[in-house]
Amino acid sequence: MESNRKNDHKAEREVAAFLDENLYSNTSLFKEFARTDGVDEQLKGSDVILSTADAKLDRKVVDEKVAIRYANLDLDTFSLELSFINRSGLQNIGWFLDQSKSTEYYLLGWIKNADIPYDNEKKKWDVYSISRDNIRELDWALVSRNKIVKWLDKNGWTLDKLARQNKKIREVGSVKTTDFIDGISFRYSWKYVERPINILLKKETYMELADLKGTVYKK
Repeated sequence: MESNRKNDHKAEREVAAFLDENLYSNTSLFKEFARTDGVDEQLKGSDVILSTADAKLDRKVVDEKVAIRYANLDLDTFSLELSFINRSGLQNIGWFLDQSKSTEYYLLGWIKNADIPYDNEKKKWDVYSISRDNIRELDWALVSRNKIVKWLDKNGWTLDKLARQNKKIREVGSVKTTDFIDGISFRYSWKYVERPINILLKKETYMELADLKGTVYKK
């Protein structure tokens, strides 16, 4: 089984630097931003505190979630984590179901173009070579956590029901179907040590729910 947590964190820091330099610095969109690098803030689901230029959002707590592993693949979904297995072999609640976190918004990102090597033998991009300097194009959506919760509720999935679904998948060890029904699908990623269980929504759904969205290019 694979565990890429260390590589994920390294790539996440590079993506964060790219966003700082190329997105949050855009004064026509954001009045101010402050990165929260403390361990406590990170554990509480805070990467950035943002205020928008139009004053509609003031000092909102934002958790950055960028689909790094799917760079250059034109991903049309995004995963919300329901649970994972920790180093002790115990189940941990995923960041989306964890209501103790202070997250108010997610900054979701899809890396559409990065100058990274392609491994012809493994037939995949070397996503862990991503840096602030080789990302060329990234789609993004600033989405309220509350709006996502309400959208799911409207489509028959309350947080309690998602927790029950997660328990069922964990007990069975698989997902009955990975088809999208009403724009929703579930995944059990058994090939990773963390064996995460996620709910997937379409990218277009996040774009419809977003307060702000766009494409940012390397300056």
